[in-house]
Amino acid sequence: MPHSTQASTVEVKNSPFHGRGLFAAAPIRAGDIIAAYPLLILSHEDTATVRSTLLHHYVFYVDEDASGATRAAVAFGEISMCNHSPEANADFVVDAAAETVTLTARQALRPGDEILIDYEEFADEII
Repeated sequence: MPHSTQASTVEVKNSPFHGRGLFAAAPIRAGDIIAAYPLLILSHEDTATVRSTLLHHYVFYVDEDASGATRAAVAFGEISMCNHSPEANADFVVDAAAETVTLTARQALRPGDEILIDYEEFADEII
């Protein structure tokens, strides 16, 4: 398998907001896709179980069925380290069909800027 020589544009570091966070490691322009991460979509039953665990804070909600039950998804990769801010500087889009979540810069980011997403914005669409 060939080894990539491309440096990552993100890195996980300690966050002043909450534990660890995801930070820009290189300049990122507004509108740039930072990365797309694979998802493991959970069943409704597994989602209900996850709600009572610490993992609940690290999942993305994918969709809602006719009864109002949501399904969660575990994202693999650094996106799980993104902290919440109502003044987010990045957006994410969950694509259940593709089983991915894509992270995009809402504004230009400098190296060292923490990449923040608004959890509530997506939750409002599901709930």
